[in-house]
Amino acid sequence: MVLVPKFTPELLISAPRRGPAVPNHDGTLALFYQSTHTIGGKTLKEFRVLSIETGESEQLIEDEKARDVLWLGDGSNSVIYLCGGDGGYTWVKLADAGNPSAEPTIVDFIEAPVSALKVRALKGGSIAVVVVGLSDENGNLYNEESDKKQHTARVTEDWEPRIWDSYTKPQKYSIWYSSIVKEDGDWKLNKPLRNVLGGTNLEAPPNMYEPGSHTNEFDISDDAIVFTARDTQVDDPMKTGLTGVYLVSLDSFSEPVTQSAKRIPLQVEIDPRTRTDQGHCSQPRFSPNGSIVGFLRAPNGRSMEQSIFVKLPDSRSAIDVFSMVTGNSWNLFPSGFEFAPSGHALNIRAEDAGRTGLYQVDLQPNAYPRTILRNGSVSAYYPLRRNKDEALFVTSSSLVEPWIYQIVNTDPTLESEAWIVSSASQHSNLGLSPKQVSEIYFEGGGDYIVQAWVIKPRDFDPQQKYPLCLLVHGGPVGAWGDGWSTRWNPAVWAEQGYIVVAPNITGSVGFGMDFAEGVRDSWGSRPYDDLINCLEHVKSMPGIDMENAVAAGGSYGGYMMNWIQGNELGRRFKALVCHDGIFHLPSFMLQTDFVVTDDFFGGPPFMWSNFDGLERYNPARPDLLKNWKTPMLVIHSDKDYRCPITDGLAAYRILKVLGTPARFMSFPDENHFVMKEENSLEWHRQVFAWINKWSGIAEKNLRH
Repeated sequence: MVLVPKFTPELLISAPRRGPAVPNHDGTLALFYQSTHTIGGKTLKEFRVLSIETGESEQLIEDEKARDVLWLGDGSNSVIYLCGGDGGYTWVKLADAGNPSAEPTIVDFIEAPVSALKVRALKGGSIAVVVVGLSDENGNLYNEESDKKQHTARVTEDWEPRIWDSYTKPQKYSIWYSSIVKEDGDWKLNKPLRNVLGGTNLEAPPNMYEPGSHTNEFDISDDAIVFTARDTQVDDPMKTGLTGVYLVSLDSFSEPVTQSAKRIPLQVEIDPRTRTDQGHCSQPRFSPNGSIVGFLRAPNGRSMEQSIFVKLPDSRSAIDVFSMVTGNSWNLFPSGFEFAPSGHALNIRAEDAGRTGLYQVDLQPNAYPRTILRNGSVSAYYPLRRNKDEALFVTSSSLVEPWIYQIVNTDPTLESEAWIVSSASQHSNLGLSPKQVSEIYFEGGGDYIVQAWVIKPRDFDPQQKYPLCLLVHGGPVGAWGDGWSTRWNPAVWAEQGYIVVAPNITGSVGFGMDFAEGVRDSWGSRPYDDLINCLEHVKSMPGIDMENAVAAGGSYGGYMMNWIQGNELGRRFKALVCHDGIFHLPSFMLQTDFVVTDDFFGGPPFMWSNFDGLERYNPARPDLLKNWKTPMLVIHSDKDYRCPITDGLAAYRILKVLGTPARFMSFPDENHFVMKEENSLEWHRQVFAWINKWSGIAEKNLRH
């Protein structure tokens, strides 16, 4: 019998991490990113090629500066990618996945930092190339490293002076295009790159789901580019986060723009507050033949109401797929979609009762989405072979499986099961099992049912006692899903010796509109009541120790740690962990980089016009602060502009003034997420040292 070590933070950090696998044109190979960290050492960052037949892979590119690695798309196994260089320059390189041992070749260089590479094979053999980069005031590609300034002052008149973990720049992000052509057997880049947004007030916004990234915010057809953009001249907090979808037609990817970009109007009701139809639009896509444009739209930025819009060839406006194309409403809300190769159907990713499933809907009247895969959490999906609708190559994960590559049939007449090509458990034994995971349902704070995940130690014995560890997710519009995480991984908490309960309380997505919307003007009410009911439900669970319970949460979950500190529920825990939490709600609304345009608090998010609404669920209310008696670890990062570190410092200071045991941990080089491997390891070590001390697990471990 082989003894497998417990799943520890060290194992979590050092286990190989894989990104989505993208198949080539004929479905024989797939390209993916992998990073492997050596504790106390370096991180190997590489791109690998997977044999879809055997599941084995080999290294193609080992270069920590390589990014945006894509199939070239010309019917070969050539791979194109960008590589950062000295002076801010960007190299365009090619590698041969058919011969991974061969050295990559240089196509050319671009005289500035660019990213979000996208390519498309064109008629005649050339390849369209589109990237995102900064534009100076004259519409030229801007290189910050070559712009020598004698001062460090930042000057702006934007409503948002900083976003995510960076201050906004005077220059705006634009979309740039060109092409590469073959000359004497070698690929060459046509220069200069052309500015799609030159002469306009438009800026390319970052991806809604990937802060700081512009990936997925534009697409290419044979003769056009579709993209999302925001108007930089808008100086209204209710409109600054709104984006539209624009289409620009091109005579050639080697010639300047001759027609101005046109915004695609939407067939929706005009929002009375913003007086526009835009909302927050994202992830624009062309159908394979370029005749249809599709995109996601969240009205007024409300992701829980997000839907898919399409502009059909003969229509002036884009229309909602479910209300105006199929005529059938759907109780799930898409987080992503892609056109099927035929262009007559959409493959959709959506949160679904604690899972992220994959669905397909035909673009025709009376169609209803059918389930393709609803097991774990799907992160990416691609046609297995170009121009074939029947099979998708899917990347997914679960609470105990970091990555799974599998082939899934989409043909409803075929009832074959998914074929797993490769998975983490086939390559390494993390000591985890699906038997550790279960789900429960309990009555919430109102007339509704709440779902929760339960994760137990792998050596769980119902005759023994294990302290409860309650985890509260961020958002508040979010969810705990059956998916892998290297930041908040319930399995690694369970392996410390806890029964982990991760409830999808009010505000969680995947349980219908009413449930997600229930958190509106109820931040400290319905979700708080759900947590109370959760504890009542699990207290009779075999093996659970409620006397030594602990709780933790980040972002909105951190807010909830601060909220329960001041309320009765806080006394039911031996210790709390507050990561990037919100302390003083009224001032937070003015400090955060995220402009809250919703009436989340019964009115505007400003204290002078809605003081009572913001104060109602303010953790820093004087009548609540006197109750802060539960030992708490407060964690924050200097570059977190979503939930600024001042809130963490204030919460910690209150605890110290009151004489409540407290510890403060901060990271000067992290943002809202702790991403660097050694920082993440120390985060876990400090968190577990704290909760294990107060729950009694540390003492129990010493005795054994």
